[in-house]
Amino acid sequence: MQKNILVIGINSELALRTIEEIDCKKYQIFATSKHAGLINKDIKEFPLDVTNEHDFINLKDKIKNTDFDVIINFTGIATAGAVEELEEKELEKQLDVNLFGLLRIIKHICPRLKENGKFINISSMAAYGIFPFLSPYSVSKSAGDILLNTYSLEKNIKCISIRPGVVATKFWESSIERNKLILSDGKNYQKEKAFLLKNAQKNSLHGLNSIYVGKKIAQIIEAKNNKSIYNIGLDAKIAKLTRFLPQNFVNFIVKRVLKYRLSKEK
Repeated sequence: MQKNILVIGINSELALRTIEEIDCKKYQIFATSKHAGLINKDIKEFPLDVTNEHDFINLKDKIKNTDFDVIINFTGIATAGAVEELEEKELEKQLDVNLFGLLRIIKHICPRLKENGKFINISSMAAYGIFPFLSPYSVSKSAGDILLNTYSLEKNIKCISIRPGVVATKFWESSIERNKLILSDGKNYQKEKAFLLKNAQKNSLHGLNSIYVGKKIAQIIEAKNNKSIYNIGLDAKIAKLTRFLPQNFVNFIVKRVLKYRLSKEK
């Protein structure tokens, strides 16, 4: 019997790569996107903006007779900036997509999970909270992982957080465009901001291969005994190690690395 999988945020490059690795004979694929358009005639696609409560109500009605073996969420945006220059509205937008959007998925869509189904959320190594000038993104991912794990404990549903390192996708291009305006507002940290944008451009070209990450995610979908957290990429695994070190030591290393990298930009 075919299994049902719901992919939320199918326009994500990682989502598309993952779908390419899914056995279409084994899975009936349902998908959502903010601007739904026919991606594949074999995929049942629905419009969904994760910040819009009415979209969820409409989607619930459309899938009310469908139960899912897997629900996987790829939606997300990244906001950068120095903490002291951060506008509340920008933090609110970041949380509305990455955190409250996740909450809306849990409330409205996860009740359609089968008893032995699994809910997967694409998080980030930023959840480890060690990256200067990325606090909005890090807060949203860390809080999302806490929300997900607590939901798993309360509901006894298998929830999985995937924390990739830097992946070479168009996510970085959209993030650069979004953050150019945000970073131009403040007068301080000009060197750091210029480095941040330049580094994001490098990431869009030299991060992990999206095909490789898509294959890894597909393997996690197929696995029978899942871990609660998966770190994909060497940088994500190094970030994980900071959890076992004193915070002062981690901060010292991060500051030194940032200072060194800024000096190389001269």
